[in-house]
Amino acid sequence: MGKQKSERLPQPKTILIVDDEADVLEIVSEMIAEMGYQVKTAGSGEAAQDFLASTPVDLVISDLNMHGVDGLTLARWIRSRYPRLRLAMMTAFATDDLKTMLHQKMVDTLLLKPLNFGELRGAVSHLMT
Repeated sequence: MGKQKSERLPQPKTILIVDDEADVLEIVSEMIAEMGYQVKTAGSGEAAQDFLASTPVDLVISDLNMHGVDGLTLARWIRSRYPRLRLAMMTAFATDDLKTMLHQKMVDTLLLKPLNFGELRGAVSHLMT
């Protein structure tokens, strides 16, 4: 009898959600998980930095306005260490700084709050291809 090959299923891609509001983390995580991705969360910019330093991910979706290390600071940190890592920024206010970062490719896309599942799904699908 021939040997049976052990086929591995491809690992789902991993998305890190960063927000200092637990409710937002939970809602966005559920939306992303429904799309079939593995979801990790960080409750602050500092926690995201610690996580990224030891664990590879395929996409980061971060809130802009957080206490401590905010989204813009986190984006600069990510770009300096992981220049190819995809990054989406969630915000209720599209500031001039954020628009500049988008044009400079520091941020790959903006997600305006309140989040719409269809828009989130489209942005994630686009960034993960």
